[in-house]
Amino acid sequence: MFMKKTLIFSWLVVASLLPLAASAASWSPGDLFLVRVGDGVSTLASSAGPVSLLEVGPSGGSVIQSVDIPSGSGGLQVSGTATSEGELLINSDLTSVTLTGYVPPFGGSGSLSSRTYANAPRGYVTVGFDGTVSSPTTLPSPTYSGQNIRSGFVSGSSAWFSGSGTTPTNGLVYYNGSASSTVQGINSRVLGYYNGNLFYSTGSGTTGIYKYNGLPTTATTSTAFLTGASGQGTSPYDFTFSPDGKTLYVADDAIGVQKFTNGGSWSLAYNLTPPSSVTANKAYGLAVDFTGPNPVVYWTTPNDLYKVTDVGYATNGASILSAGANFAFRGLEIDPIPEPSTAILLVLGVAGLLGRRWYNTRRSS
Repeated sequence: MFMKKTLIFSWLVVASLLPLAASAASWSPGDLFLVRVGDGVSTLASSAGPVSLLEVGPSGGSVIQSVDIPSGSGGLQVSGTATSEGELLINSDLTSVTLTGYVPPFGGSGSLSSRTYANAPRGYVTVGFDGTVSSPTTLPSPTYSGQNIRSGFVSGSSAWFSGSGTTPTNGLVYYNGSASSTVQGINSRVLGYYNGNLFYSTGSGTTGIYKYNGLPTTATTSTAFLTGASGQGTSPYDFTFSPDGKTLYVADDAIGVQKFTNGGSWSLAYNLTPPSSVTANKAYGLAVDFTGPNPVVYWTTPNDLYKVTDVGYATNGASILSAGANFAFRGLEIDPIPEPSTAILLVLGVAGLLGRRWYNTRRSS
């Protein structure tokens, strides 16, 4: 009888808590995080770029909400024209993303990336799935002085960054909360994190995707992960693994989105943007929804957000949102959709404990 009462009580708790869980988060699971640079008034320039994080639904069409990153003193900006900046990556806590850039006030002149650290300190903010923006963390001098800072990944009190330059405190950088050090002097574009390992893309040297075992905290040389495959593009940016690790989508600014599969070794399956579509061939930010029967692929160009359902052969995507005049799109991520069985088991566990406490209270009264 107790088990039956507990199950009934548990399902009542589930029914009451699930709507609350859905309405508590500002960002809905399955919605997109989209970086937009510019103020919509001034022409985009390399010297300044106010930045916002947009929530966009899976169908696009309009912006659900905009989280503006403070752009004044103690805020964060990115270059208005450097397409490699403003990339996004979900952090290890799975509740926030990291955005890197430059911490005002600024001195000197010229592009932000060419300015010394003293005139344009490099730093980052994290943005929670609830829309909360952290205060900027300013990286110590001379991190990325005179170089681009492009993407970041936070795990606990540590962080990793990709950027240009090969001299110390440039390239791929580790930050332990107080000091920065170079992991590898490689001109790196976008970081990736999968199965406990750190990855990055590069358009320099032997282009492609590279991997570190784990999260490196000292000087380490990466290993080639996806390089030189037949038909592979030579200008990769963002990339996304399937949950089983056997499929990899790569955004390339000369080819578009490419799909690779692994049947023992990586090979190009097909491109999702045929050569006839010049605009769509430029892909920078990338996000993929793997929860349905077919992966749904999203990517950015400076002017548009594109979408295509991967039905198993080359298909051209369509724009579902335009940046508009004096704006540009950059990084892209998707709010993870929790596995239903995991969420239900968690709520049932809590409900069972509450039911047990209720039962014991009734017995003692």
